[in-house]
Amino acid sequence: DLGAVDESQVVAKSQLPLIRDALANLPEESRQRHQDRFASLLFTRMSAVKPQIKFRYLQAGFDVAGDNEQTNEAKKIWDYYQDLLSELRLDVVVDGGAAIGTEPFGVRVDIMHSEQVGRESGGFQKYASNQNDSFNSYNYGRPTENYRDKFHDAAIASLRENFEVLSITFNSEKMDALADADPAWKRTPYAYMLLQARGPHVDRIPQIKMDLDFMDMSGFTILPIGSSPVAVDASTPQEARPFSKLEVTQLLDERKIDEGKVTLEIKAKSWGMVPDLETFLELKTPGFVVKKSDDQGAAVTCFSDDQDSIESERVWLLAMAPEEG
Repeated sequence: DLGAVDESQVVAKSQLPLIRDALANLPEESRQRHQDRFASLLFTRMSAVKPQIKFRYLQAGFDVAGDNEQTNEAKKIWDYYQDLLSELRLDVVVDGGAAIGTEPFGVRVDIMHSEQVGRESGGFQKYASNQNDSFNSYNYGRPTENYRDKFHDAAIASLRENFEVLSITFNSEKMDALADADPAWKRTPYAYMLLQARGPHVDRIPQIKMDLDFMDMSGFTILPIGSSPVAVDASTPQEARPFSKLEVTQLLDERKIDEGKVTLEIKAKSWGMVPDLETFLELKTPGFVVKKSDDQGAAVTCFSDDQDSIESERVWLLAMAPEEG
């Protein structure tokens, strides 16, 4: 019952050769008829297969059917899937060096694709939206989907063992493909994740998966693409992260000066992650001492105008008091 099979179920791969052998051991007068029928049904029953499992359905079916000419129509769809997957991948890139320490750091997620796949798919803008939360969503013959939430949940499931996911910021629905160093590929910036390693033992970012949907001869299918694991070093103090266009605003609250208290709020924003306060501001203020510094932490606000970076903000509150005398 293909309608009862969904993506939560696992293929029992050890059983596939047993099915193939059972067909091969049928009586000679009926063996070929059953083998041909199984091979033919691979294609004719695809409309009953849920889009999420079409890829696995064909892969397992070919293990049983072998090289049977009745699988030709199914193989056309399989070859189409393989062509798509050869021109698609997910890139996870650490923003800065691999030495991350146990401080927050940024990771960029890019959809890498050929120009042809980008054109055939109509772009990847819809994956930055939650269609079911919008009144006027249309998905070109496919069911509407909360794509952002789906990626968010999948990423957290992959990362939570070794990383705390502080935030995931998605590119806008106006995102566009950028040129890549390799002219055969285009790069569509998709998301920016703010992560923190759970300890110095962490040495890699695991594979992160994303589902993309495409139309095929049987309706539409969902193909999984995944990133390669990325080596990192949480045992080494974090390297300086790249940033540019730093803007700093300082607000002085002297309403309690009579009590010997002065509060200085420092708000910084930049392209890339805002660095530590000491790297860009001299805190030795003549006549005052810093009693307490409260770092509110960095927050990613949006992708930058060129899509090649992000904009972030960071706020500090400094409790200051006059020096003695």
